[in-house]
Amino acid sequence: MSLTPHRPLVLISWNGSEAPLRCLLADTTPQFDIVVFDYTARWVGTHNAPHALPNTLLSERTQCKGDIYQALARHLQATGLQPSFISLIDDDVLISVSDINRLLHLASYHGLHVSSAALSHDSHYTHRWSLRQPNRVLREVDWVEVMMPVYSGELFAACAPHFEGNVSSWGIDKYLVPTMQQLTGLTHTAIVDAVMASHVRPITSGDTVYRNGLTAGQERDKMRQLCLGLIDQHKPELRLTDWFRRIFQQRHVRTRWQQLAYGLGRPIRRWLDQST
Repeated sequence: MSLTPHRPLVLISWNGSEAPLRCLLADTTPQFDIVVFDYTARWVGTHNAPHALPNTLLSERTQCKGDIYQALARHLQATGLQPSFISLIDDDVLISVSDINRLLHLASYHGLHVSSAALSHDSHYTHRWSLRQPNRVLREVDWVEVMMPVYSGELFAACAPHFEGNVSSWGIDKYLVPTMQQLTGLTHTAIVDAVMASHVRPITSGDTVYRNGLTAGQERDKMRQLCLGLIDQHKPELRLTDWFRRIFQQRHVRTRWQQLAYGLGRPIRRWLDQST
């Protein structure tokens, strides 16, 4: 399959052994090009993953999603492709082709530079604000996770030089993308509640030591320092903004009292959900 130069591109990862795109419901014609990324490198030398949907196959052994960001950036540079939007979806995200079509349509209509579908409440998740809120189309946020982001092609290209060396992808979502948004003016970011997906596997630990000798947490801290350097070099006045406080200074870990209150509130929420 040949990719269209400016058509949206959606990369979906694959373990090379199970059915490719097994979490993607092919319920309509994709209004985007599909790249299947075999992160085990079992399918090197082939052009397409075995699936009814047209796709282009990239095959490279990786350790984590940061490697996939780098591989896709190299592919785009080598081919000269400039997609209008770029999405990188994990292989354990349940979503349909029509969902992605709608997400891309809303991103284009609302002028979003970074967006993501909302998560179902029975998903495995890290941040509660990523869960779907009913009766709304979208809500503005400071950043979205790397699980299933949608980036404008221009923003992805601006971020690409700084992916290098980050294996885990930790820090790309929280620090790099928001920083490059501020430096490029491509700042419109939202969770799209009108589109819902489900994350079906537990969140992985950040304790793995990668080939660069760093854990995911250490890579995140390194990316944070890189971004602070970019801000000081190109736009130091950002340090005086509320955006800087929210991204680089605000505490995002619950206190023990908050954790206790949250734990007590969970069964109450479940009871309320079952009683309505």
